[in-house]
Amino acid sequence: MKKGLVMTVVLSFMFIYMSDAHAWFGSKKKTDDSATQVKAADVKAAPVAKKAPEKAVDKAKEAANKNQKALAEKKRGELNNSEWLIELSPLSGGGKKDRETVSFKNNQVSFMNFGKKGFPITNYTLTVQDENQVVWETMQTSEKTGVCFWRGEMSADMQGMRGVLSHQIDAKTKADYSFVSVSKKGIPVSGN
Repeated sequence: MKKGLVMTVVLSFMFIYMSDAHAWFGSKKKTDDSATQVKAADVKAAPVAKKAPEKAVDKAKEAANKNQKALAEKKRGELNNSEWLIELSPLSGGGKKDRETVSFKNNQVSFMNFGKKGFPITNYTLTVQDENQVVWETMQTSEKTGVCFWRGEMSADMQGMRGVLSHQIDAKTKADYSFVSVSKKGIPVSGN
């Protein structure tokens, strides 16, 4: 019985609070109809005012994206037809340094020593990040020797490179390396 009474009182207060009847417990200010009409007119005009700046922002974003893509294509052109000698250093600190030849040709990347291990020539992504930092990335899969994830960052003048390689040999074995470029040379463009 007490539970039923308490529940009725609680529900009554909730009903009173949620309805317009809550004005019974406090004084309600009267509003002038002309003031309400002005506010309604302001509210109707607000969405129109917001749409104009949004279009300007969209156009600015579109122009920035177009410029970013054009810059990325320019940088891809500078990277294309180049061959780099890089020095790989194990991130674990142990082990010996190794050298690798990286070639960028026909908008693809290949690695001489890793190619011998069964890693094919692959496409790569190239992005221009904040402050025009150029980054290329690729993933290679070999049926025999796992998966390689390469990420390289170019110097501002596109004459130097540094990056990381993560070689997932199998489910339990992983080898991570950092690399820096030792030299760069151009690759002759073939007639094909």
